[in-house]
Amino acid sequence: MTTIHTNPGALVAQQTLRNITSSLDKVSKQIQTGYKVADAKDDASTFAVAQGLRANVSSLGAVQQSLSGAVGLAEVGLAGATAVSNLFSDIKAKLTQLADGSITATQRTTYSTDLKDLAQQAKDLISQAKFNGTNLLNNTTAISFIADTVGTQISITGVQVFTSASTFNASIGASVTDTLARTLLNSSSNTLDLFVAATNNALSGIAGDLRAIESQNNFVKSISDATEKGLGALVDADLAKASSRLQALQAQQQLATQAITIANQAPSVLLALFR
Repeated sequence: MTTIHTNPGALVAQQTLRNITSSLDKVSKQIQTGYKVADAKDDASTFAVAQGLRANVSSLGAVQQSLSGAVGLAEVGLAGATAVSNLFSDIKAKLTQLADGSITATQRTTYSTDLKDLAQQAKDLISQAKFNGTNLLNNTTAISFIADTVGTQISITGVQVFTSASTFNASIGASVTDTLARTLLNSSSNTLDLFVAATNNALSGIAGDLRAIESQNNFVKSISDATEKGLGALVDADLAKASSRLQALQAQQQLATQAITIANQAPSVLLALFR
């Protein structure tokens, strides 16, 4: 039946154009945002899962920040203990010179002054080994940090080296006798040995804590990277594929527009019946 009231061909062409336009809008959105699931309208269930993964990634980022602070604290403490440990060879060399009973009084005063300076330098190094206001070499407190997203903690335990350094410093007078020098070199209960033992404890203890923290930090980073990869697989758009799809849809849109034009010309054929 031929009628001027209803144009079935045009209706079909319009429906086709609407479908193409809808697909074109969807692909354009993917290209603009870089996501195949940018919001809940695209895919509600996938978007909900993605939001949960994003929350996990944020939490893991906070954990990494905490662990990075722990690494910084341990590295500063370890650097301070290492610097102090490096001074012990000079201190013992100076004590060896002072243990010689044949040196002159002037030499003894000079060597004693040098020894005192080395002991003071050790104290200064310990005092400077601070990170964010905390000095691992001047306390015995366990400093705790968040290790994972469920609140597990990991800690670094300080070692009291400053007190031993101060005691050793105080034991050195203006002129160290050869007897005191030999005692400091040979006795296992003197202030120098206690200072050395405290420093070695700091080196081994802090180094052990640092290894544990770095291992945990690397583990958290691996989890975070894996979570981000999974998130990307869920919501990221394949831009190469989307670009190709966009080209095809644009061509289909042009053809659908032409089809509507052709379908709209059909009623005008009726005019020929009245000529």
